[in-house]
Amino acid sequence: MSMPFIYLDNAATSWPKQPCVGEAMVEFLNHKAGNPGRGGHKLARAAGDVIEEARFKIARLINAPSPSRIVLTHGCTDALNLAIHGVIRAAQRSGCEGPVHIVTTVLEHNAVLRTLHCYASDNKIKLTYVECDEFGYIDPQKISDACDECTALVCITHASNAMGSIQPIKECIKRVRAIAPEALVLVDGAQTLGHIKIDVQTMGIDLLAIAGHKGLGGPTGTGALYLSCKAFPDNCTQNESRVFCERRGGTGSKAPGLEMPTQLPDALEAGTSNAVGFAGLIAAMKALDPKHHEHEMKLTAQILEGLCGIEHVTIYGRPQIEGRTPVVLFNIGSIDPRVLADRLDREYNIATRAGSHCAPLAHHALGNGENGGVRVSPGATTTSEEIELLLEAVRTIAAESSEVATNQHS
Repeated sequence: MSMPFIYLDNAATSWPKQPCVGEAMVEFLNHKAGNPGRGGHKLARAAGDVIEEARFKIARLINAPSPSRIVLTHGCTDALNLAIHGVIRAAQRSGCEGPVHIVTTVLEHNAVLRTLHCYASDNKIKLTYVECDEFGYIDPQKISDACDECTALVCITHASNAMGSIQPIKECIKRVRAIAPEALVLVDGAQTLGHIKIDVQTMGIDLLAIAGHKGLGGPTGTGALYLSCKAFPDNCTQNESRVFCERRGGTGSKAPGLEMPTQLPDALEAGTSNAVGFAGLIAAMKALDPKHHEHEMKLTAQILEGLCGIEHVTIYGRPQIEGRTPVVLFNIGSIDPRVLADRLDREYNIATRAGSHCAPLAHHALGNGENGGVRVSPGATTTSEEIELLLEAVRTIAAESSEVATNQHS
């Protein structure tokens, strides 16, 4: 009898998607698959309506002051790149003397770290990293201590994709404002939107990068970047924007001339949008249910409690569910996490994620270096019985590992 497939990698991408997601995408391809904004015929208008509905729903979800402040992207990495490259280029074009100062944390995803590194390695920016504590928590005071009056950008993740630790974004922004009032704050919301309420106006976020395929439950290749009035003022010229347009091309709204439009969202949105993906994302957002997150957190508590009772298991991050997303990072003794994840996959049909999870500095801060750990992340359809099967598999592997270690030392 074959074992059931257990998917515990929802922090990478949520699965299975709600049936309505695929249905909406098929319906779009069959009846609305024109090029949005690139024609006046019915099919193009229908595709354009889908794009604008996606923009409107994302704006409402995060309490953006206007849907026009939602720039649709190909994912959260795309949104982060758009923001980081754009802010640095805008600062350079404004005649900033010396390297642009940017503050970030050791918890960030490579979408932030590698993008910043390409500038820091050429001495184009002065980059300051803020350390975390043993639970993956960033002290807001350390964020503000790293800033000065010349800081142009602060990049901070809302929650660590490696260990799920949620950061005090509102307090961090408050502290930054006191030291560097002109700095823009970019928040990576990849792991939180769809799980945790985000109000960009109440929290004071200048730039928010959004993933469509994780907590929101949409297809891959969908995302967005929110820009506040501080980041991109209304009715501004290209030289007045704090985010320079790095991606250029057709927009549909301004055909003549070689300059990009100066109004959002077209000022930063070039090329044909992934309209079929956004059709699926609209359906996913309509199906969002707070009970799903509550369910996932109950399963997370079950995972934490179960792992705590297994000898030789090390859990990283906060020891309780408060202050974390439904993500748990752990290791068993000296077992390479990739070997452990491979065994869970091959022998128990359990899908997890192993390694550094594209957050190398976070793992060095936690002390597990390049090997990282095994990450499990339940989803809306995960059951308590499936979690117990995971725990039983970990117990078996841990016991075997202990026996091998004992025999080697005897």
